[in-house]
Amino acid sequence: MLLKVEDLVTGRRTEKDTGDFVTGNFRHGEYETAITLEKQDDLKTTSKSLLEREEEKQAEQKKLKAELLKKKIDERPKLDNLEDLQTIIKLRKRKRCKKVKVPVVKEPEPEPVIEHVDEATFLKAALENKMPIIEKFLADGGDPNACDEYRRTALHRACSEGHLAILEKLIEAGADLEFHDMLESTAIHWTCRGGSVEVLKYILNKGANINARDKEGDTPMHDGVRLNRYKMMRLLIMYGANFSIKNCAGKTPMELVLQWQNGAKEIFGGLQEKSYKSSHIQNF
Repeated sequence: MLLKVEDLVTGRRTEKDTGDFVTGNFRHGEYETAITLEKQDDLKTTSKSLLEREEEKQAEQKKLKAELLKKKIDERPKLDNLEDLQTIIKLRKRKRCKKVKVPVVKEPEPEPVIEHVDEATFLKAALENKMPIIEKFLADGGDPNACDEYRRTALHRACSEGHLAILEKLIEAGADLEFHDMLESTAIHWTCRGGSVEVLKYILNKGANINARDKEGDTPMHDGVRLNRYKMMRLLIMYGANFSIKNCAGKTPMELVLQWQNGAKEIFGGLQEKSYKSSHIQNF
C-alpha cells in the first residue's frame, strides 16, 4: 500500500491496488518506496524457496540412504533353510582365506661348485667362516697348518674370530694348537684376544697350554687382564692358570691389574684438580 503526501498530512488513508505499481507513474518518493517493498517481498519468497529446497534435498538423501540399505539387505543371503546356512558358512570361510597371506618360500641358491682351493683362499675362508671352502681344501689333502708370511694359521684366525665350527673341523684334520706365529703366539693367545669364551673352553678341553708364553713373555692371563676380559680370566682361573708368571717387563697378571687400577686412580684424581679443569683437551 502506498501513501500520498496529502494523506500523510491529513491523516487519511486511501486504498489503492499495488499489484501494478512498477508500471505506474511515481512521484514524491513513491518509486523508492515501491522498490523497497518489492525487495522485501522477493526476500520473503527467496527465503521460503531456499528452505523448501533444503528440505527437499534432505528428503532425497534420506530416501537414497534407505534405498541403499534396502539393497544391501536384499543382497545378503537369506536364511530360510539349511542350504542357506551352509552357503553363509562357505562365504565366511572364503573371506577368512583371503585375509591369510601365504608366505613366499624362496628356493635356496645353489652353492657354487668349488674346483680348487689354494692356501690363501683357505686362510681367508677361516677368517670369514666359510665352511665349504675349508672342507674342500682339507678333502683335497691340504695342510691344516698352512700359514701366511706372519706364520698365522687358519686355526689362529678361527680362534680370533670365534668360529667354533671351523675350529672343530681344523682340529679334527690335525691342526696344531701349539703352533707359534711370528710373535710366538699360539691359538690360546688369539682366543683371549678375540674374546670368545666358548672357543676358549673348547681348546682348553682339547689340551691347549694354559700358561703358554709369547715373544713378550705374556700368558693368556696377561692378555685377558690387558683387554679386561673378565669372563675369560674367570675361566682361566677355573682351569688353573698360573698368576705368578712374569712377562719380559717383569709383570705378573696381578701386577698388571694393580698397575691399571693405579693409573685409573691417578687419572680420575687428577680430574679433580684445577690444573686439569683449566687445561685444554689437546694438552693430554
